Amino acid sequence: MPIVYETEQQELKVKKEETLLEACLNNDIDIDHSCGGGASCGTCRVIIIDGLDNLHQRNSLEQEMADDRSFEPIERLACQTNLVSSFKFKLPND
Repeated sequence: MPIVYETEQQELKVKKEETLLEACLNNDIDIDHSCGGGASCGTCRVIIIDGLDNLHQRNSLEQEMADDRSFEPIERLACQTNLVSSFKFKLPND
């Protein structure tokens, strides 16, 4: 299941049931996460470049933030995005 951090062309080593935030942190990708993964700050927002259809739909916490902040479908919270299948992402400031 290749999960690729596009900016660095880095394929992440991931564990089953890990969130994208956890995978980033475990692969030494510096990603903001002010609330510690509770979906209350939005600082772990990522942009899905490819493979959006391979991700689960947003859960209720993520959907609430997405509605409140008018996120596009490709904008996801890394703390709420479970790793299912292949996709590529970047950080908003990349």
